[in-house]
Amino acid sequence: MQRCGFIYRLCFVKVEKLLALLPEDILETLALETKVDRYSKKLQGEVIFKLLLHSLLTHKGSSLRTMESAYESLVFQALNATYGRGRIHYSSISERLKNINALYFEKLYQHAVTAYKDGGGEKPLSLVRFDSTIVTLSSKLLEVGFQLNGSCEGIRQVKFSIGYAEIPETVKLFHTNQYTSENAALKEAILDYEDRRLCLSVFDRGVTSRGVHDQLTEGGVRFISRIGVGAKHKMESDNLLDSPVATKTLEISEDHWVRLYGAKHKLAGHGVRLIKAVNKKGEALWFITNVKELLAGEVTELYKRRWEIEVFFKFLKQHLNFSHFINRSENGIKVTLYTTLIAAVLLAAYKRMNGLKGFKLVKQKMVQDLERELIKSMLVWSKNNPDLFHQLINSS
Repeated sequence: MQRCGFIYRLCFVKVEKLLALLPEDILETLALETKVDRYSKKLQGEVIFKLLLHSLLTHKGSSLRTMESAYESLVFQALNATYGRGRIHYSSISERLKNINALYFEKLYQHAVTAYKDGGGEKPLSLVRFDSTIVTLSSKLLEVGFQLNGSCEGIRQVKFSIGYAEIPETVKLFHTNQYTSENAALKEAILDYEDRRLCLSVFDRGVTSRGVHDQLTEGGVRFISRIGVGAKHKMESDNLLDSPVATKTLEISEDHWVRLYGAKHKLAGHGVRLIKAVNKKGEALWFITNVKELLAGEVTELYKRRWEIEVFFKFLKQHLNFSHFINRSENGIKVTLYTTLIAAVLLAAYKRMNGLKGFKLVKQKMVQDLERELIKSMLVWSKNNPDLFHQLINSS
């Protein structure tokens, strides 16, 4: 036990900035604050968190059985030095995920986000892309979710609405029918985001309600979005462009302040800028924003960066197993959600520290580096003595 604790401290000296996002004292403080360990002596909150995080990072497809196996691994025993070792059955993990206090994991996620931003990962005014992704499973496997009818009868869906900058900064989980529409889901996700007044919010044309656009403006949200070409509107200014503006991909012809008509021909309460453009294929695109100081070309270029959240969703599902639920209860889904997003924050921090781009190889490189440091630390402890090194591995 002391051996593993010593190795744990040595192992991560080179990546202490990465692990500083969630230091040991924070794990302990939040455990006390949320009383996550009140009814558990073995599978405590910190153990479940580290076990799930370890499984997400080191396995292509995490499951209860991989978590059971991971519990006995060398790397996890080093990470879990405080709580001892032994065996744990996957059914015990499943039951704990169903009943553990998910608030502990939510607070860990919030702390990781704050620590990342305090570490220089944010600009004074950031661009936050808001979008939703849906996970669909059989209703026999999923205890909560939108119940689909018709040809999809027997299927449930759970929606996750995320605000993404360099990291997933905010998330909302929705599983009731009122949130099938993005007018409800994204509106709530954006208005609940604490830093909404300090960023530019970008979202796609799934938000169709003019009333939602009004509520966002009244809530201090500065946004950029798109609307359908031909949407009915009332002009409130002349064309703000003296001549057409060309970007790398668009020809912008008009930039007006307008008021949009919504359902039942009701005029929106607040004006927006309507920017009309045509792409290289000759397709018309209409953009809207309530921001005054941006140039028309800047608005369209910032909207184009919304695509980065689609790349992030693809990464979550393909590399962090986000399309699969280890536990199908609402509580288990929340625990998995927050731990998955913490993994994404750690990977983003690793990317930033090492000057890497994209997501494809980052997870693999980070895990390899951590395991390499662990092996180096074991060699240091054993003083390069093969017998001691072998003894250490077998004892773990």
